[in-house]
Amino acid sequence: MTELSPYQKFASNMLDKDSVYIPKILRNMINDQQAELLVSLPGTAAELSGKTGRSETDINADLKDMFRKGLSFKKEKQGQPTYWRPPMHLAQFHDATIVWPEATQEFYDLWEAYMEKEWPKLAPQLANFLPRPFTRVIPVGKSLDAGKAKILTYENMIDIINDADKIAVTKCTCRLTMHKCDAPIEVCIQINRGADYTIERGTGREITKEEAHNIIRESAEAGLVHVTMNKTGIGHFICNCCGCCCQSFTLLISDGVSLCDPSRYRPEVDVDTCTACGACEERCFFNAIAIGDAESAVVNLDKCMGCGQCAIGCPEDAIAMVEIREPAFIPD
Repeated sequence: MTELSPYQKFASNMLDKDSVYIPKILRNMINDQQAELLVSLPGTAAELSGKTGRSETDINADLKDMFRKGLSFKKEKQGQPTYWRPPMHLAQFHDATIVWPEATQEFYDLWEAYMEKEWPKLAPQLANFLPRPFTRVIPVGKSLDAGKAKILTYENMIDIINDADKIAVTKCTCRLTMHKCDAPIEVCIQINRGADYTIERGTGREITKEEAHNIIRESAEAGLVHVTMNKTGIGHFICNCCGCCCQSFTLLISDGVSLCDPSRYRPEVDVDTCTACGACEERCFFNAIAIGDAESAVVNLDKCMGCGQCAIGCPEDAIAMVEIREPAFIPD
């Protein structure tokens, strides 16, 4: 039996052992020695020196290079960093590596090919494997009917940003590689530890809370959907996603693959105010609201993600987002 190369071993760790593109992506980033080091993780520089027979100085240099490129992650304990590779799913590998500052066009093209040709086969398996999606939608703040429901802190963009200790912004990894639309790119907000990681790597820039609020507002106006970690409390990021490039939304729309949870809200249409103009239908890339032959907009609850884009785009203010799920819907 032929022994797997370190590039193939890494692909196997990503649960995609037969991938053609993951080894090519890695070869575009690192050399053979670094690839061997990558599959030897986790460990400290001293431990990895023992495993590989290389000097700690060389090991440290490679670990720092791979950290910058998004291939190694570290946690310091008593001043001694332990490094590990991305966990067994594509999201962290994808998101961390693509914002590597010196990434080439060839590297982006390889990621685009992977997302178009191989990701659609792996994604349904991951969706079935996970008990709940890793991310969830947060509705556009001004779409919510605050008079009928208590808006929780972790569902309110203003509160999430105001409660953060540090904020940074990076480019959207999906639009960097897929480039299927002209939506804003520098809109992926990193919070607290996520911001620290971004700033240390040099993959984004620190921003003020005012700048973050402006990014959220501009993203909402551009039709982008807010997405964060699927848990209560402040997560590490707020993505602003489109329906044509997003690694989660594209497969959710085309094949119904559950890679992101909806919000706790859904649109409620005031049929007396609605003029059936179709503005909401144009803004919804989930195909969850339509006019058809009706005299007012009709919501398809099976497809609706509760993002609020239909509500903020309604010229007649005929749509409001109302609570339909209990707070316990969001995992602790």
